[in-house]
Amino acid sequence: MTEHPSPPIPTGAVSSFTLTNGLRVYLRTDQRAPLVSVQLWYHVGSSYEPKGHTGLSHALEHLLFEGSSKLAAGQYSTLMARLGGEPNAFTLSDATVFPLTLPANRLEIALEAMADVMASATLADAPFARELAVVMAERREEVDNNPWALALEYHLMLAYGDSGYGTPVIGHDTDLSHTSLAAARTWYQTWYHPNNATLAVAGDITLPQLQTLVTRHFAAIPAHRLPAQQIPTAPAGLVRRFQTLRLQGLYSGAITSFNLPSQCTATCDAQAYALRLLPDILAQGHASTLQRRMVLDNPLLSGLRASYEPWQRGDSLLILYALCSPQVPPETAAERLTLEIEAFCQSAPAAADLQRAKARLIARQVYEKDDIAKQAHAIGMQAACGLDPVALGDECQTIEAVTAEQVGEVAHEFLTKARTSITLMHHKESADE
Repeated sequence: MTEHPSPPIPTGAVSSFTLTNGLRVYLRTDQRAPLVSVQLWYHVGSSYEPKGHTGLSHALEHLLFEGSSKLAAGQYSTLMARLGGEPNAFTLSDATVFPLTLPANRLEIALEAMADVMASATLADAPFARELAVVMAERREEVDNNPWALALEYHLMLAYGDSGYGTPVIGHDTDLSHTSLAAARTWYQTWYHPNNATLAVAGDITLPQLQTLVTRHFAAIPAHRLPAQQIPTAPAGLVRRFQTLRLQGLYSGAITSFNLPSQCTATCDAQAYALRLLPDILAQGHASTLQRRMVLDNPLLSGLRASYEPWQRGDSLLILYALCSPQVPPETAAERLTLEIEAFCQSAPAAADLQRAKARLIARQVYEKDDIAKQAHAIGMQAACGLDPVALGDECQTIEAVTAEQVGEVAHEFLTKARTSITLMHHKESADE
């Protein structure tokens, strides 16, 4: 009897398994190139950090792969680069991530190194002092000396309040200056365990092959009891919030945001996906509602864009970034933007506007499937906030099913004055002003 190999899982389908120690593993097989993107997502980030200890997750991100029982400091990056990989790391509000794209036949070496760091990161004095200095330099360069980044940091603190998402990922300068190696070790011992991690994989490997390799290297690492953690929700008793910033080099404009549910905290899929369409309907692209009214037809603004992060374990924000045209004060721009949004909320969006927004959102998802790193990233984002990445295959159909009435309902319910935070941005000519 002739045996026929099982057909490859179609690109787009996500399969999964979980080890007995709690490590969750997700795979999207994509055999168009002999490459694999493997990303180790620890479910801990800046939103987990207690007051006075901000920046711990980001500091540990820098330190974690600087030595373990099998690799000395600096060897992980060197080894992965020699294997054709692109080692990297980044920290988010809900996760600390170590992504790597490399030839598929070198995957096992990467998994062995990642497992060794999970079980036995050295966290030595010399690398800690060096990497903490790097983090503090990043803070100065990327935030303190960047007026736009500083304005956004202040705005997120205003909009999120004490929910945890107002904590800057890079940490506050005062907290960083007092961060100790003992605190970093405690953070590692508290959160960096297999039952608080996800391996998100995309590329040229089958599920049985991946299961064999992951089991070989991760199964012996024990699970640990994790601290109870509250879901970050919008501040209670919401009222409209204002602040004014005057900074050298800051563009004149306004940041306006609304406290919204995320895909995790939305009451149903219809509400979650209707919320995801709001940025494209309102502000993305020249044909969007606010672009037409405030940038093209009546140019109060020289630029406008919107963002909304659906994949958070807690509540999120719809943020509108508006840059004023010359001679237009931020107060005028913010007031007009508020009026336009109030008018938008009075009825469902036009069919053409909704269809255009759906096409833009779906197109971005389709294009991202050409990049295995972005495929793995989408899996990791969903897993880190508590959603099931297997459902990613149904996203396009779910987006297409959203109606104009559902978008109108979420706009009317959530784009309200009480949920609004506004940061007015003024350029300051000199430090003495």
